[in-house]
Amino acid sequence: MLLTGTKLYGYCGGWFGRDAYSDKRVEGVGADWVVVRQENGEVLFASGEDIHLELAPYTSQPEEGGL
Repeated sequence: MLLTGTKLYGYCGGWFGRDAYSDKRVEGVGADWVVVRQENGEVLFASGEDIHLELAPYTSQPEEGGL
């Protein structure tokens, strides 16, 4: 489950757009939407029926040298 303050790492499967490669911090959540702020201060929005499940893998920092 995503909570306000959760850090999301990297591209996040493209949920926040094709140019959103930096890490993000969750600023708001709803039943089927998430608002984040990138490290550069840009605010981004994503929505979808399973958005929380889709973004869950990105709450763990990727291992160095991984694909």
